Amino acid sequence: MTMDRQAWSSEAWAAYFRDNMDDVAPISWEAGAQVTSEEREAIMASVQGFQLGESSEGRHLIDRARAWAESHGDPAYVEAVRLFIAEEGRHARDLGRFMDLASIPRIRKALSDTAFRSLRRAAGLELSIAVLVTAEIVAQVYYAALREATGSSVLRALCDRILRDEEAHVRFQSERLALLARGRKRVSLRLRTAAQRGLMFATLFVVWPAHRRAFRAGLYSFHRFAAETWAALERALPLMDPRGYDWPAEAPPSAAAFVGRAT
Repeated sequence: MTMDRQAWSSEAWAAYFRDNMDDVAPISWEAGAQVTSEEREAIMASVQGFQLGESSEGRHLIDRARAWAESHGDPAYVEAVRLFIAEEGRHARDLGRFMDLASIPRIRKALSDTAFRSLRRAAGLELSIAVLVTAEIVAQVYYAALREATGSSVLRALCDRILRDEEAHVRFQSERLALLARGRKRVSLRLRTAAQRGLMFATLFVVWPAHRRAFRAGLYSFHRFAAETWAALERALPLMDPRGYDWPAEAPPSAAAFVGRAT
């Protein structure tokens, strides 16, 4: 495997998330929801579920990140995780604002969201991130489908904004998985990759029943949804592999020393 990639430091990721707070494309909220009754019915339950999923406070993830950061001398990682969660919170607020415009009520519980949260709560840092990056990859395909399911300029602009953020989120979490797996044997890495694929396979059959109306409204069959999600996973897997990174020759105790933009 060619080692031509460098991971961003935790400080670099924290700086990215801070900058991204101020680099947000405007949305013409004053235009209103602009959804037809048919569009509203098709996307309502799905948007409710994703808005709920984006609204997590992330206490478990922060606790796990703090424990890892303290043991590895990387305090900036906690800040990066907090800022990542804050960005997810912005997605939830923006989706909620659209829902208010479209008269879509908010919900407090959804099957797919409950499944993801329960798994993350029972996991350590690495499994929590593996579950999280799975959800982020699914979200990339979902928001592309949701964008095509409506003629609403507000919702389409919001999907574009979230899709841009999700690309960075997948990279952030994938790089951390690579760092956590650094130094492991080839067999261990292959087993982890197989587990990541297995998790995604199971996720496809949890997400589709809950959101198929919205996917179909965006002209996504199950086959297209699964194929595009799987392709996105395969693009992310190399970012999770520590063998693809140009790590420092003398490994520092802190992830803060790993600097540079991945190619």
